[in-house]
Amino acid sequence: MQTLKNKIDRASMQEIASQAGVAAIVVLAVVAAGLGLVIYKRRQRRSLMKRLQDAMPEMDEVRASLKRPLERAVKVL
Repeated sequence: MQTLKNKIDRASMQEIASQAGVAAIVVLAVVAAGLGLVIYKRRQRRSLMKRLQDAMPEMDEVRASLKRPLERAVKVL
């Protein structure tokens, strides 16, 4: 009875090992690229105009906050 190691010849084992090595390198490259992209996006500085726009409330929010007090003022007059 032959063992499994004897059934599989050495050339096919080396081929499988080289394919596994290539697959590992591809996976590592994809992970490194993804990590690099995440770091790049986090390090990007927003412009002063964008930061100011984000700090200011939206016009809909301003209208909604002013609408109720204005309605009350109109009722009083």
